[in-house]
Amino acid sequence: MIRVYVLCLWLLAAETGSAQRIKYQGLKADTGTVYLRHNPLGWMDFLDGNVTVGGEYRFNRTWSATLDAGAIWYSTYLPKTRQATGLLLRPGARLYPGKYKDYFIDLQLHYKQVMYHVKDWIERDVVQDVASYEELARFRFKKRVMGVHIMGGLKQYFTNNRRFFMEIYLGLGVHFKKEGLYNEPPDSRFEHGFRMLAQNDRVSENNTTNVPGKRVLPAVPGGLRIIYRLR
Repeated sequence: MIRVYVLCLWLLAAETGSAQRIKYQGLKADTGTVYLRHNPLGWMDFLDGNVTVGGEYRFNRTWSATLDAGAIWYSTYLPKTRQATGLLLRPGARLYPGKYKDYFIDLQLHYKQVMYHVKDWIERDVVQDVASYEELARFRFKKRVMGVHIMGGLKQYFTNNRRFFMEIYLGLGVHFKKEGLYNEPPDSRFEHGFRMLAQNDRVSENNTTNVPGKRVLPAVPGGLRIIYRLR
């Protein structure tokens, strides 16, 4: 009798432990549908400071669509910028390959456009790569960047109900940048100091130098997001 009683207790304990493990795994697997998110590091972007918010919609446990949109409100990209305005758009697709869906792989498109209002010295009447004079003037400088990123990241939960958490991500990508003076005479030129690679501006056959500079740059996107699961 005692042996039967001990055996029943052992079976009950084993069944309870199994149920708890199943319950724990079910809680750990994130099965939300709609998420709101914010990138706090955008506020500290020393090149193009921005406020970026976004969302994620999960079609199923494995795939989702993402979108981040931001407004650029200050910049140190050009040293004598008086004002900068622009936008960021980053649509993407996400894969959750793991069992508990707590890490992910993103394929993301990147678009940035910024208008800089600058007060600085600008070269005028440039002929055969030689300027006739320089003028201290207010002018506009426009930058447009398009690219693609592939990134991987992890989730870190703040609460037991998996509603409020953080994402940390890092990846690689490529950017196609086009920038130059905006609505200035064609024989004007402005050389700004911040360049990772040489600009491919060149003097054209009609001696105009005010043509947008184009270049291809590597990108290393990374950072963190604060996420709230809406439902």
